[in-house]
Amino acid sequence: MTTKRIMLLGASGQIGQALQAENLPADWQLGSYGRAECDITRHGMVQGVMRDFKPDLAINAAAMVAVDQCEKEQDKAVTINFEGPANLAAQCAAMDIPLIHISTDFVFDGMDSMRPYNPDDPMNPLNVYGNTKMMGEESVRHEHAWHVILRTSSVFSEFGSNLLTRTLKTINENPSIKSVTDQKASPTYAPDIAKALIRISDAILSGKSDGFGTFHLCGTPAATRLEFTKAIMETYATHGGKRPEIIPALSSDFPGLAPRPAYSALDCTKIEAIYGITPRPWQEGLNEAISRITAAKTAEN
Repeated sequence: MTTKRIMLLGASGQIGQALQAENLPADWQLGSYGRAECDITRHGMVQGVMRDFKPDLAINAAAMVAVDQCEKEQDKAVTINFEGPANLAAQCAAMDIPLIHISTDFVFDGMDSMRPYNPDDPMNPLNVYGNTKMMGEESVRHEHAWHVILRTSSVFSEFGSNLLTRTLKTINENPSIKSVTDQKASPTYAPDIAKALIRISDAILSGKSDGFGTFHLCGTPAATRLEFTKAIMETYATHGGKRPEIIPALSSDFPGLAPRPAYSALDCTKIEAIYGITPRPWQEGLNEAISRITAAKTAEN
């Protein structure tokens, strides 16, 4: 059995953690690198790590994803979300290995509320995070033909700090919560992304010739932030969680935050047609995540 050497960048993020938690194929050797082990913005470091590990394929899940922090630290966002992927793509091209790069629905402006976005729809980000991720995508396309750009949306999981874990903390600590009704996206469970990464990687390394390009993967159906918050609370309540009052709000009620697209649902037809990956209802992932979170807390106590 020939070993497939898979290099994971961004191993400490939730998608990276989710991939490492999966039952990986028996022929995989996964090399997992956080920023300390391999900073994608440092040319020599990336070159040295790749020379040592000799990957057959690289997965880039490294990014600066704190949307409001990107507004405050624009230079840092550019370095991580644009210069890092450009550097990594150039190194992958030099070694003739495919690259899978994770991107975001925030490359769109959310003005088209009539239909979910297709992978080839024009990008027009509203904030620094979306703009630097768009720049990162374009750098990957420019540097390396053998790429997959996988856009996803509102990623949540039991791993680290994310939309779900922050909402659970808010539920535990407050008698009421404000949640917006004018932002609609497609919540996506990180382990579902991890499973898709395994499938895509295996297909590419098995010689799939039509597997490159830009794809969308997200949960279904699209939901407002308020709808997602209510679902979190109701699911958490079945495990003994609190039921604070949830107050509908508008984005304008939170001044100072970076603008978000009002509607950024993603069309996943292409990834289903090319890879046979069918999006899952995000409610299923939410049930799994909260079950795991509450089980872990019970075990601690």
